[in-house]
This record gives sequence, C-alpha cells and structure tokens, in this order.
Amino acid sequence: MAMSSSSPAMIRGSYTGQMVPVSQSGGQGSQQGVESSQTQTHTQKSTAFLCKAGCEAVQDIVMRTCEVFSHLRNMPLPNGTSQGTQLSNEKKIRIQENLNAIQRHFKPLRAIYTRVNDDCAGMEYTHIESLIPYKDEADNRPDYKKIGENYRHLVEESRELKEQLYLKARYMKEIIDQLRKIIWEVNTMLAMSNM
Repeated sequence: MAMSSSSPAMIRGSYTGQMVPVSQSGGQGSQQGVESSQTQTHTQKSTAFLCKAGCEAVQDIVMRTCEVFSHLRNMPLPNGTSQGTQLSNEKKIRIQENLNAIQRHFKPLRAIYTRVNDDCAGMEYTHIESLIPYKDEADNRPDYKKIGENYRHLVEESRELKEQLYLKARYMKEIIDQLRKIIWEVNTMLAMSNM
C-alpha cells in the first residue's frame, strides 16, 4: 500500500487497534515531550485496561461460583442406578471444571490488583460514601446536625454583634452631636463676650 507524501504516517494503536497518525516534525526535544506524554497516556490506558480486565475476571469468578452453587443445589444424589451415577458424575465434572476455572482466575486477578495499586499509589482515595451520603443518613448524621447548630449559633451571634455595633455607633453619634452643640454654644458665648 503506497502512502502519499501529504498524509501523515500511521501506526496501529496498542489498545484500540485503530490507525493513529504519527507526527514526523520536530527535533529530539519534541520527541521526548511526545514520548513522555505517550508514556503517561500509556500508563493511564494500561491502568484503565487492567481495571477493566480485573472487573471482567471478578465477573467471571462470580458467574462461575453461582454456577457451582446452582449445580450443587440441583445435583441429585446417586441412587445406585447407572443413569443416576452417570448424571451425578457429569455434574461432578462440571463443578470441578468451574472450580478449576475459578482458581485460574485468582492468580491474574492478584497480579492485576498489585499492578493497579502500584500505579495508583500516589493518588488520593476518598470513599464515595463520605462524599454523597444516603438519604436517611443525611438527616441523622451528627456532624451535619453539629454544623447546622454551629451555623445557627454563629448567625445569631453575628446578628447580636451587629445590633450592638449599631447601638454603640448611634450612642457615639449622639455624644458627638452633643459635643458639637456644646462647642457651638462656647464659641457663641466667647464671640458675644469679645464684642
């Protein structure tokens, strides 16, 4: 397949399998920047891919465990007939296959868990339950009641302080007005006495 000189070079993406353009311009410095951003993106994709693979492994383990219990619940006891023994042996083989498959999933799941924990070691983790409480818990949580009580107390205290400040400002204005009146009268008396 021949490529024209105007179209950029293409490579196949490692996770998506789609063709991705590759930049050919720039020197060594731009390649290092691209490589570091690709490494960071690769790590993020790798972690996301690992999480998805781990989720699928857990789903398969749960599915197979449910299947084992379903087989155990529906498994007839051998009654001594050849048909009962054969049916019992078939169920036993299916249960053993599921148990082996479950065991095979745990080793890669542990490796995925370790790798994801190493990749996410520097990240802060906050439990979602602490961010969004359940409806019933929101009203009954003591810290919300405490915050509400503290807020009401602080609002009341602020209102009282503003009222006190207003009264003191008004009192100071009356004193200033009285002093102006006294100074006016003293100035008037001095002006009359000089005449």
